[in-house]
Amino acid sequence: MWSALGTVLDPELDEPITELDFVESWTVSPAGEVTVGLRLPTFFCAPNFSFLMVADAYDAVTAVPGVTRAEVTLADHHASDEINGGVAAHAGFVKSFEGSINGEAAAELDELRHTFLAKAALAGQDRVARPLVDAGRGPDELAGLTLGELAGTEADTRS
Repeated sequence: MWSALGTVLDPELDEPITELDFVESWTVSPAGEVTVGLRLPTFFCAPNFSFLMVADAYDAVTAVPGVTRAEVTLADHHASDEINGGVAAHAGFVKSFEGSINGEAAAELDELRHTFLAKAALAGQDRVARPLVDAGRGPDELAGLTLGELAGTEADTRS
């Protein structure tokens, strides 16, 4: 379960929620029922980012073989009720905030998710390319490299 939760990233920081200590608790019953409690560092974390993390955590744990039911909740957040209810009902972001005292959501989060995934991909490319550039390799050489050719080089992050 911890490995599954480790695939969930804070969309802003591009770091796993497990490494950021956002996972407050998790249990798995013998029947495969999973309960996960999340807590973010601030009460006013943006609802869209918070919703993404709770929904992604739900998707991650329900994808684990043997899980029969999952409940993922966010504690001590100004929009916990909307987020928890929306994720549990698979309602989406807009429907979750319909008529909310915290305001209504204007759009689903697909575009935001795409933006953060693109940002994460660019950050990953930078982690690979920066040591090579620092070692004097130029753009033409970088463009021609494959990941397999990087083993044992400045960009090999496995060591």
